[in-house]
Amino acid sequence: MPAAGKGAVCVTGAGGFIGSWVVQLLLSNDYPVHGTVRDPQDDDHNKYAHLKGLKGLKLFKADLTDYASLLSAIQGCSGVFHVASPVQSSSCSSKQEAEAEIIEPTVRGTLNVMKACAEAKVKRVVVVSSAAAVVLNPAWLEAGPGYNKPMDETCWSDLAYSAAIEVPDPTRIDSTACSVTMVFKYKRIAMI
Repeated sequence: MPAAGKGAVCVTGAGGFIGSWVVQLLLSNDYPVHGTVRDPQDDDHNKYAHLKGLKGLKLFKADLTDYASLLSAIQGCSGVFHVASPVQSSSCSSKQEAEAEIIEPTVRGTLNVMKACAEAKVKRVVVVSSAAAVVLNPAWLEAGPGYNKPMDETCWSDLAYSAAIEVPDPTRIDSTACSVTMVFKYKRIAMI
């Protein structure tokens, strides 16, 4: 039973590695949780078996590119952890394919989550970034296996390096973060 005064929290991508741990942490602290997954009825592979027995968790079928499905899951929540990210379904043979399959849905999905949070009057949001925002930096590769500097908000992918190896533009996700931050400041929603 949820502790008095603790509002529900939505976790997008609740079926993923990070998302499922966030769900378990919230539940262990007596928060009711709305978890989004691609299809909660997907019993073919027991993909969500580890979630289905958790008391206090309600699973919602949601797609990042479908605003209405996100709003349905977020409605009634006081907080949101946006962990979900599109998964590459096949090997992308070009930068354009990767942008269409991963970057575009990531950007659109994050904006959909933020709009739904604003409409549902969510008080606090945590947005989990993509590893692409920090991982593409030749300095870390050159440092070798013993390099253990923590990556934080001062560490960003090197744009020239990203262009040289022809990967999708990580600034697309960074610019989305800037847009989201502006929306949240305007709507006065606390965001991390």
